Amino acid sequence: MLAQSTPLSRESRLPRSLNAIGPVATPPIVLVAFTRPELLQPVLDALAHQSVLPTELVAFLDGPRTDQDVPKINACVVLLETFRTILPVRIIQRPQNLGCDRNVLLALTEVASQYPSFVYLEDDVVPNPCFYDRISRLLTAYQPHKQVFSVSAYANYPDELEADLTEDFMASNRVFALGFGTWSDRWLALNLVEMPSDYNPFQNFANIPANLQTKYTIVNQFFIEKNHKVDWVIALTLAALAKNLIHIIPKKSFVKNIGCGHPDAKTYRDGVPDWINQRHSLDAVPDSLPETLEPLYGKSRSLSGMELIEHFRRSDGLWLNRSALKILLSQYASLDDRRAICGFFLEQIPVMVRRRKMKRKT
Repeated sequence: MLAQSTPLSRESRLPRSLNAIGPVATPPIVLVAFTRPELLQPVLDALAHQSVLPTELVAFLDGPRTDQDVPKINACVVLLETFRTILPVRIIQRPQNLGCDRNVLLALTEVASQYPSFVYLEDDVVPNPCFYDRISRLLTAYQPHKQVFSVSAYANYPDELEADLTEDFMASNRVFALGFGTWSDRWLALNLVEMPSDYNPFQNFANIPANLQTKYTIVNQFFIEKNHKVDWVIALTLAALAKNLIHIIPKKSFVKNIGCGHPDAKTYRDGVPDWINQRHSLDAVPDSLPETLEPLYGKSRSLSGMELIEHFRRSDGLWLNRSALKILLSQYASLDDRRAICGFFLEQIPVMVRRRKMKRKT
């Protein structure tokens, strides 16, 4: 169940323009790097050309997995040390390998204990010149509005919403960590660093409330559960969703991902997905803010069981076990929805049987 939301009071006026915001917060940028100096270089170049220079860069480098990682990590350290001629840089090197997700959670928690807010950037996310200025203004604008958990520079939303977007930013149920900012008290309140690595407050992917955007989170969580993987961004998305927290995201991305297809990428090593930079605009300098914190696809646009199953059909490799079947049937009362759910479950039984036989052979 979602936590009960707190309605905005009439006195709690939402900001409507970033250009009108001031004085502006000056948070540090938390940069996570590892073994990709050739990607880190253009990120640092972009930071050097920000319209407003960041006050400080706090860089975290995970420890090596093998001896082969050492020269690549050292090359990243040299780049960061050289960057001190541009702005203050603090470099934290892990003595041993923590893994991507654990390293990030610890890094953000460490920074949150020292600063009131922070901006997060990865070593394969190139920011537009306006990035630091816009994110800092967003952090100032929404600091009084406790329902907002994060502000992001990355745009990702269903095409069917585009016609309804009248401002440069919107409220979202999903976290997009390709260049985002948050407030330390809100980050620490979720306490993700103390949660199990496979944390899901909804217990099962089928329990996640389904709307036009969370349907993608549901599919992501299915594959995380199926493959026994971890993903700190999905865990953060679910933790915030369970508390009815929302995120401010732009209509046009003012960051660009350059890491997909890299052999050391955590995901998408085989190439660049068409959608990853679909909404990026190098000229984007967004200003106008949404008049409400209710997502366009919010409670009034929850998915029917039939719509959710249709989305599942488009997700190759997704199936329902008996637990997920029981959960979905408890959520949807209409006969058509239940037929769709049961039909999808029955269709997948031969696939499940084949998988079990293969497991027995191995």
